[in-house]
Amino acid sequence: MIVETEAVKKILGFFRRMFQSRREQKEQEVKLLQESYDLLKELEQSWKVLSAERKDLVDYTNLLFDKAKRINRRENKELAREMRSFAKRNCLAGVIPDSELERVHKETGQLLEKMRLKSNY
Repeated sequence: MIVETEAVKKILGFFRRMFQSRREQKEQEVKLLQESYDLLKELEQSWKVLSAERKDLVDYTNLLFDKAKRINRRENKELAREMRSFAKRNCLAGVIPDSELERVHKETGQLLEKMRLKSNY
């Protein structure tokens, strides 16, 4: 009887830890998505300043790429793939040249819209 109770407690503890880790992983990914969204919004805000004062695109894209690599949940994979693709296309650009500004602006807007739709921001 005591052995059976101990076995049931161990099994319950195992399932509790398993579901808790899933919940923690989901919370971590929500946090990563929110931080990525904030990065993109900050990048979007930087377009309103003069090109000489514009922030370095490499910093934004490296941070975005790092956050996208850490996203593992199936429901967020497509969005993470989009974020990595955006970061790879733009990570070597440095300060956004005026000739590329419209393309990056358009892509950022599209990515922000996808994030809004997927994550309800």
